[in-house]
Amino acid sequence: MTILYNRVNKRNDMFGESKIFMSKNNQHVYSEVYPSDELDDYVSLYFKAQNLSDKPQPMTICPDGYFKLIIQLLDGKMVAYFLTGIWANEIDIVIPPRVTTYGIKFKIIAAEMIFKREISSILNSVEQKKTDYFGIDKVDFRAFKDVVNQLEDILMNKLLPKEQIRTNRLRLGQFLYSNYEDVQAREVAQQIHWSQREINRYLNKYIGISLKKYLNIQKCYRAYFKITEGEFFPEKGFFDQAHFIREVKKHTGKTPTALFKGQNDQFIQLRNIKKL
Repeated sequence: MTILYNRVNKRNDMFGESKIFMSKNNQHVYSEVYPSDELDDYVSLYFKAQNLSDKPQPMTICPDGYFKLIIQLLDGKMVAYFLTGIWANEIDIVIPPRVTTYGIKFKIIAAEMIFKREISSILNSVEQKKTDYFGIDKVDFRAFKDVVNQLEDILMNKLLPKEQIRTNRLRLGQFLYSNYEDVQAREVAQQIHWSQREINRYLNKYIGISLKKYLNIQKCYRAYFKITEGEFFPEKGFFDQAHFIREVKKHTGKTPTALFKGQNDQFIQLRNIKKL
């Protein structure tokens, strides 16, 4: 498998390359761009993934704590368009031959602030969308940098006015995506001055899982960083190696060793993983 990987930080270098990973056989090209400062509280990144081979590409997606808007094109024509919920467990997918996938990874408060709806009803599933949803049928998909700029304009127009955005939501999102330590649900509540009961009510309403469950997903997601480097015993958040293996397998269906061995093939997502 040949994997070409480009990571781009929109704030510092609009569309320059930083890293390339390569192996043999089938081809997969992946690029990503970080959002503008105005959307950083709501969007993790934009990505483009291309299956350049003439064969379907099986993949397993591991839970990462984000929901996504996905657009797939074949020969420049849209063939699939859907919104995903949060994945609490692994999911097996197949990327058709020669398909290009564009996606937006959203942080949890985007459900309320941009989509103005709950996504709890599509937990561990997807919702097919019509091509005019969010005006995606008007997007020109010929150049990734232009696609990102168009998506940013769409999202900025959808975002609630600043005076309607409640600060406790912002504090929750900012804490969850900037804290890399192992924390308990009660600590989150204490740090952002919002009761654990109200946080659970909010998360269950909008994304369909409790704060404790979400923190467990994040903990395993952070562990993937170590797994990709061949380290199978992270220092924090797990009682012992047996606990670590059990938690990772619960969320991914695989042991840490199996994830490490499959990161260039079935678990390509792990090769492209980034910090929260």
